[in-house]
Amino acid sequence: MSLLAPLLLIGLIGLGLPLIAHLRGHREPRTIRFAGHRFLAAEGEVLSQRRHLRDRLLLALRVLLLALLVLALSRPASRHEAALAVLGEPHDAILLVDGSRSMELRSEASGQSLFAATRGAAAAIAEALPPGSRLGLIGSDPALPRLDPSADPRAALGALQARVDAGPPRPGSWRLRDRLAAASALSQADDGRTKVIYALSDRTSGGLASLPNTTADGLAILPIAVAFDAATGALEGTRGHPAHLGIASASWEPAPEIDPRAMRIRAELRSYAAADEDHRRPVSVALRVSGELVAQVELEVADGATVPLEITYSAADQRGPLAATLELVADGEPLVDPLPSDDRRHLWLAADERLTVTLVNGEPSERRSHDEVFFLATALAHRADETEPSAGRIALRNLAPDQLEAQIRARGAEALAETDVLVLANTAAPAENVAAAIRERVDAGMGLWLTVGERIDAEAYNRRLGELLPLLLREAVLAGTAPGRSTAAGEGFAPANLDHPALRGERDDLGLLGARARRIFLLEPDPDRPHEVALTYQSGAPTLLTRDYGRGRVALLTTSVDRDWSDMPLRPGFVPLALRTVSYLGDRASQSGAHNLLVGEVWSTGLPGPLTVVTPSGRRIALRPDDDGVHRLTDTYELGHYRVERGPPGAPGAPSPLLFTVNVDPAESETLPLDIKAPPIAGDRVFAAAHIPRWRPLFGLAALALLVESLLRARSRRRRRDGLVDG
Repeated sequence: MSLLAPLLLIGLIGLGLPLIAHLRGHREPRTIRFAGHRFLAAEGEVLSQRRHLRDRLLLALRVLLLALLVLALSRPASRHEAALAVLGEPHDAILLVDGSRSMELRSEASGQSLFAATRGAAAAIAEALPPGSRLGLIGSDPALPRLDPSADPRAALGALQARVDAGPPRPGSWRLRDRLAAASALSQADDGRTKVIYALSDRTSGGLASLPNTTADGLAILPIAVAFDAATGALEGTRGHPAHLGIASASWEPAPEIDPRAMRIRAELRSYAAADEDHRRPVSVALRVSGELVAQVELEVADGATVPLEITYSAADQRGPLAATLELVADGEPLVDPLPSDDRRHLWLAADERLTVTLVNGEPSERRSHDEVFFLATALAHRADETEPSAGRIALRNLAPDQLEAQIRARGAEALAETDVLVLANTAAPAENVAAAIRERVDAGMGLWLTVGERIDAEAYNRRLGELLPLLLREAVLAGTAPGRSTAAGEGFAPANLDHPALRGERDDLGLLGARARRIFLLEPDPDRPHEVALTYQSGAPTLLTRDYGRGRVALLTTSVDRDWSDMPLRPGFVPLALRTVSYLGDRASQSGAHNLLVGEVWSTGLPGPLTVVTPSGRRIALRPDDDGVHRLTDTYELGHYRVERGPPGAPGAPSPLLFTVNVDPAESETLPLDIKAPPIAGDRVFAAAHIPRWRPLFGLAALALLVESLLRARSRRRRRDGLVDG
């Protein structure tokens, strides 16, 4: 046991004050004259003195009350060896604090969040640092305070305290790994001082589990698992970890077989807890449309399980896109949950909306299994999947290459005006006028998906559509070949990159790990060309990659979409891959419900202005175009429904607004702790000690003593008053 403010014990000198007040608390004697007083002889004044104390219990309570207050103000605390270590020599300590949404998780016992608990962990590190060390601060969220290392740790600790007091973290998804370079750059002084990054986070895949042992420039990284309470230390295992519920995904599709304006809303409700079939939790899911409750579903969810749900809603009396929200509730009120940010999902509903996909078949065949687009068209027409956002909302249109060329020759780029996604499946390089029309439409928001095959000429494609390609084409090769081998062993598929925006929300391997490609197209590496890789082969060569172009998006598949080059179309993961890719490519062309952003993602459009964004809270943001003429909204940290008004505010005849929603990243809901091993660090290791506050109960005892003292004092006064009356 130690005292954080020992000088305040000087206040114990004041314990004599209750004794003095007690002794002086008796009534002064009063002179009472009576008739026979004049017959008494006058003598010297007699002095009397009280020889004993009265109301001793009252005196003891007053002394105890004052002693408790003094002890509480001196802040007694016990020391607890925390599960962290610091370098035992003077160094620059950089605190890298996780500010992502998963740190919003709260303890059900104390109500403290992991984000608030970073204060105690940071204070423990600062206290254990050797003399001469400096302390800096940076967060995974760029909006968190950023302070260069200082010899006064109060600057960093005070900035962190102020941010925690300001409220919970923003609901964004920021990986600690992505901020290592910025953390290393905080201390650039080349004075030979050792630098160490102390990462304060939870033990999730986006937190401590994402960190390497060292940064790219060799700085040591020490993971500090933040605990809810310093007295509990680092959390071990998953039992006892706060379990929470969340809506992992939500989508909708028209249901014309029920009603012309009926819609089928589907969602996944997930329990983020250690699996336990015997423990089930009842919960209700409410559907609100335009703010009104229209349906409610009662469910039971086992720990660690995922439960699908479906709600059918008819918008017979309503026109236009409708703002809908799925919400977890209990007894009609929002569910009390340790992680409340994923208890809602927002959608724009439009009963008559379709995503139009035009398939250009480069190698048609009367045998369906050998037709170039048969498997893709079958996957896109799929309606049985309950979680795919594009299932049932896709309208397919088939064209031959010469038909596409004829339409563009007649109408120009307007021939593609009704197409949201154009798929060129193993088609020869389009003519220059067709390529120009495609570039124009992609720049305006259309999605383009290129799949390769025998008809692909790399040089011709690079010349006519190279401006759109994520990477330029090189050559087609047999997969799995090596020097000295004439036969191909085939190329297996690596696990999917589930961080890619098109695949977010998927789980495990996407169902493609068993797929093998016999022939693939190699690409020209170009680090200066922006692109994202969603799938790779086991060799590391890209399988599916995407890029943004203007307002639209482009995807490139480096194997065929039929069975000629790979068996991918036969794998169960092909259907969700096709649906998610098309939905991702087409969401920028959609005017309403298909367009969904995750918190922090940039919304952009190439449409001319003026444009005004109306946020869910009603705030209005006037957008200004960039130098390239594109309007971009970067402030997408408010969850809910957004409207983008076109034209001057209040102008008659303005076009219908653009609509999109912002929801949380479901990856941040995975809060079960993973095993983290602290790497060895050079030099002496010093285990930091955390102070566990013990003064809070003292304030409670002092309040109780004050109450009892008041009651005794009132009783004593009443007894004295009654004694005077009786006398």
